[in-house]
Amino acid sequence: MRQLALALAILSIGGAASAAALEPSAQRVGDWRLSEVGGKVACTLTLTHEASFAGYALKAPLACRRAFPALRAVAAWALDDKGGIVLTDDHDQAIVTFPAASPTDGAYETKSPDGRTWRLEPVKPDAPGTGPTAKPFGAS
Repeated sequence: MRQLALALAILSIGGAASAAALEPSAQRVGDWRLSEVGGKVACTLTLTHEASFAGYALKAPLACRRAFPALRAVAAWALDDKGGIVLTDDHDQAIVTFPAASPTDGAYETKSPDGRTWRLEPVKPDAPGTGPTAKPFGAS
């Protein structure tokens, strides 16, 4: 009986740890500005805390998907084990991975599938013309 209780306790601890690992960081939920480094086009992506089949729902306006063609296939976002943001398609295949952010400005940079450098940075809620940002996960 003790062995069964011990086994159940171990399983429940492992399950809680797995669930915690799947939750998005409140610091990453919200509006993000995507731009091409050295380019003139930028748009706003919204990383949500809404569960999706491949992580969490990502909202990108049609104009953003047109300006950044690789985004046409993006359906979700998730965090990798190093704190990077991974944008995935509807088959849970990574389209682009932004390695862990810069500690100074919170921005991410990576190479897009077409070889261009993309920058993803948090939209500052007090910046003019940025509009409202999403509430952090768990906020009311």
